[in-house]
Amino acid sequence: MNGLDLLLALETVRNRALDGFFCAVTYLGSEEAYLGLIIIAYLCVSRRLGFRLLMMFALSAYAVSVLKGLFATDRPFVMYPDIVHPLALSTADGYSMPSGHALLSTVVWGYIALQLRSRRWRLAALAVIPLVSFSRVYLHVHWPADVLAGIAIGACLLVVYVSVLAFTEKRELRLSPVVYGAMLAMTAALLYTYGRHLANGPPTAGALLGGGLGYLALGYVGGYTERASPAGQIIKAVSAVAVLLAGRYLLTSWLGPAPWAGLLTYMTLAFVGTFGLPVAITLSARIATPSNR
Repeated sequence: MNGLDLLLALETVRNRALDGFFCAVTYLGSEEAYLGLIIIAYLCVSRRLGFRLLMMFALSAYAVSVLKGLFATDRPFVMYPDIVHPLALSTADGYSMPSGHALLSTVVWGYIALQLRSRRWRLAALAVIPLVSFSRVYLHVHWPADVLAGIAIGACLLVVYVSVLAFTEKRELRLSPVVYGAMLAMTAALLYTYGRHLANGPPTAGALLGGGLGYLALGYVGGYTERASPAGQIIKAVSAVAVLLAGRYLLTSWLGPAPWAGLLTYMTLAFVGTFGLPVAITLSARIATPSNR
């Protein structure tokens, strides 16, 4: 059975319930969903975990844009426009190979699974990968080969990320703030220079620079704690996601689609998320609970 045969076979089992389910599942692979996941991990679970997820996600998104340009494969609905699900069109732009949803879910949810101690939760995190990947085929926005390639490439990238992190921790590499900042700026400049024509080029450069500087600054300012009451965690999560989504909408509307605008937008969002929001939360907590004299 080739890719088209599978897509046509899925047409025979399609119904409203499955359509709704897989549209919801495929949304787990959207930028908005990852933005929420990363900021919640950063603010409510572990700053280190959230920062690492941000870096992995940004670099992997850049890789997706590069690979799509190299393969330049048309999506199924470009060749066969009658088989696409209308609700999925907004989730599919650019070329087809590899599937960004499959690749990014493998990297992000794969890394989360590695950090979980509970076998049950680890399996739940890993289950997101095939579900999101299959949703792309069910909705006919990717060929089966696209999602298989996305999973395979994502797994390779995850191995590289984990190996680099393990090496730096084993060697106890510590960079001075000046060297760290210079490396961030050079990396962002290179990614922007050679990838400003890519969909994820300017956003990646901006997220790396803003997120890296914000994470470094928060470490020096100190005072922020991820711990809070259940109600406090919910308030932090909801308010942070709302601020970042609103900020992205406003900045995108004001600055437009130019590459420099994408760089500035995501640099601002990443810095606000990694530094501005934690500082605001810390100050709010101090005001709400003044020390007794």
